[in-house]
Amino acid sequence: SRGGRVARRDILPFLQGLRTLLVAGVPMDRSLEMLAELHRGKAPGNVAGEMLREIRAGNSLSEAMRKAPGAPFNRFMIQMVSAGQSTGRLEDALDQVCRFQVRSRDFRASLAGALIYPAILLCASILSVAILMVYVVPRFAGVFSASGILLPLPTRILLAASTFLKVYGPYLLAGAAMAWLLFRASLKRPEARRDWDRAKLRWPYVGGILTAVETSRVLRSLSSLLSGGVPILSAFVIAREVSGNEAVREGMEAARARVQGGAKVARALTETTPFPDMALQMISVGEETGRLDAMLESVSDAYEEDARRKLRNFLVLLEPAVLLGMGLLVGFIVFSLFLAIFKLNEVPFR
Repeated sequence: SRGGRVARRDILPFLQGLRTLLVAGVPMDRSLEMLAELHRGKAPGNVAGEMLREIRAGNSLSEAMRKAPGAPFNRFMIQMVSAGQSTGRLEDALDQVCRFQVRSRDFRASLAGALIYPAILLCASILSVAILMVYVVPRFAGVFSASGILLPLPTRILLAASTFLKVYGPYLLAGAAMAWLLFRASLKRPEARRDWDRAKLRWPYVGGILTAVETSRVLRSLSSLLSGGVPILSAFVIAREVSGNEAVREGMEAARARVQGGAKVARALTETTPFPDMALQMISVGEETGRLDAMLESVSDAYEEDARRKLRNFLVLLEPAVLLGMGLLVGFIVFSLFLAIFKLNEVPFR
């Protein structure tokens, strides 16, 4: 993060440092001055310096965050700080922002960490089979063809597949890359992206994980915003931006319009979003009891754990499936080669 834009990993320590200094009673301008000195020569230091100039010019902290170079602070952070300033609870608002960032970071890290081993296993399996088919099997093909015998059917299938991959492999890779680029280009159209994102939520196994992740992410953001004093319509606008799924984003915008028209939050979400029924029922209970923000946080905690559980269950099935597929492919290759070798041993010497 030296020089230009502030990296995502630097935002949380910066906000935590600012909150710590403010809680300790250090004035705002002095706190930013200390942060600028601490991060001198780095992107966070430049941000702190620019924010310090805005504060000394008479602007609020939220306005200074909005004008920070490189736009390191998202709307969620700015709105939370703005609400904290208006209610006189700036330190509490910064604490909520930091806790939200920590929870989101840990959640992303846990999901990514769970996927690392299966991803490495799958890539290693594909690479191993490709090396066997392209480099190892052709060495046996010359020996077999020189013998002039009729090879067993599995061996002929193996040699044909090896020849096909060796000759047309680069074209297949180029075609796959082209198809991927065309697919990515098609997703730039809003309607195509919305349909694709909606379809992902219906995939077997994976759809349930994605739904739980989006439910936890959006509802946690909405809970933090409401508990921080952000008006509900503004909270809906900001919470929708947390989602990476276009179908969920459009659903949240439609729900905001219904809430603006007088509908209850739970009913609006039920009619427009793909959130699970249990989550919506719990939101309805929280709305009726006047504890909507607390219930939203409880629901987000439940579905965060649900996403982890579903991912673990999915990986329990995926890892053996990858190992089994790898074993069958390698076994077929070895079996086909040994059949041909045994056939060669049956040929009488002349």
